[in-house]
Amino acid sequence: MTVVGVVVFDVFNLAVLLWLLDSVRRGRLYVGYGGILIALLVGVVSTVSVPALRSTAAAALSTLFPAAPVPVVGFALVALLLIYVLGQLTILSNRLAQVIQELALKEARQYPRPRDNEDRSRTP
Repeated sequence: MTVVGVVVFDVFNLAVLLWLLDSVRRGRLYVGYGGILIALLVGVVSTVSVPALRSTAAAALSTLFPAAPVPVVGFALVALLLIYVLGQLTILSNRLAQVIQELALKEARQYPRPRDNEDRSRTP
């Protein structure tokens, strides 16, 4: 990979990193998901940016994938889709928790618990 390619790759991954941090900050992505994805992103960026690590990874990938550009682009798209899906899963989970809390509050208002000084023998 050329120096320009590494710089473009790093700038793109910086944008993805900012997107991840913003998603975690806004509550659209769980902190655990964000931490795992950020750790993977930092690992990939450091592997590509450091020449010694890049040559070792290139040697390993060339033995696994002879036509390297196609799978690498595919894996990048899968990683972006994974971030999107995990974000949507977080939103769904947050909404589900909110609905469950609202139902619990509604039921608690409908059937109030007897106070300590009231007679408990007369329960509805």
